[in-house]
Amino acid sequence: MTPAAVDLALEIRREIEARHQEADQLRYRAIERAQIEADLAQRRFMLVDPNNRLVADTLEAEWNDKLRALAQARDERERGRQQDQLVLDDAIRQRLIMMTTDFQKLWDDPSTPNRERKRLLAYIIEDATLIKLPMEGITKIHVRFKGGKTETLTTLNPKSSAQQVQTPPAIVELIDKLLDKHIYSEIADILNQQGLRPGGSARPGRSSARFTPLRVAYLVHQYELRARYDRLRDWGMLTKAEAAARLSIHEATLVRWVEYGLLKRHAYNAHAYLYEMPDSNLPAKHCSRWDPLVDRVGAFKIAKESKLLDPIERGAV
Repeated sequence: MTPAAVDLALEIRREIEARHQEADQLRYRAIERAQIEADLAQRRFMLVDPNNRLVADTLEAEWNDKLRALAQARDERERGRQQDQLVLDDAIRQRLIMMTTDFQKLWDDPSTPNRERKRLLAYIIEDATLIKLPMEGITKIHVRFKGGKTETLTTLNPKSSAQQVQTPPAIVELIDKLLDKHIYSEIADILNQQGLRPGGSARPGRSSARFTPLRVAYLVHQYELRARYDRLRDWGMLTKAEAAARLSIHEATLVRWVEYGLLKRHAYNAHAYLYEMPDSNLPAKHCSRWDPLVDRVGAFKIAKESKLLDPIERGAV
């Protein structure tokens, strides 16, 4: 920022003051027109026959309307002059000159209107070339100043209305990871507990929107994420009918085995499950009268714990 730049700013201020004077002249002419119309209305009222009260009342009302219009024009001129009053006294001039070495301070001064900032840029910048890169989501701005210096700026492209309400990719990735271990309702609770919000919350009046199982299901379908059912099937899990056929038992017996811990099941929605088959030691069907299910569960747990302890004991020896 140089003294010459300050002179340009002062010249712009003087130009603005000249335009305000022109606007004041227009307002003054409006007052003159209102005054002429009020005088004509008064003359017509004074010339009317007093005995003709109907005509006299009409002309008197017209005269009052013209007087109100005149008063309104005067008030508008006074308000306009107060708004447009820009006085550059010696103190302001000295302050501007002292700020020639600190352009940032002058630019950030809250008393500097944006229109003056634009005019300052117009006197400093020769031209600007914008190159939009949609694939990268940015726009490069090549600026050439009047002194010959050039500078390249980079800015993000403004988002469309559809992009503003789009769910962030990081949330979609998180949903993809959570599908390995959780169903839609559990995923919605986890996202809400972490303070995450769906893209629709960016709409006016929708800031309180939260994730729901239906919204999570929509995102899974929209972004073509692999469903939890397909993931569990890829891991070798079976449906109720398949698991019962594999173990040669009834489906009701299968459910009881799961309840007692002989088998594990994994939900793929709020009401349905897939069943995990052990790699070895598949439980076999026994007579519950002579071998109660509770005893079998206890023996199964003891056998499982002994298998875990054997390698530790052998290592200790």
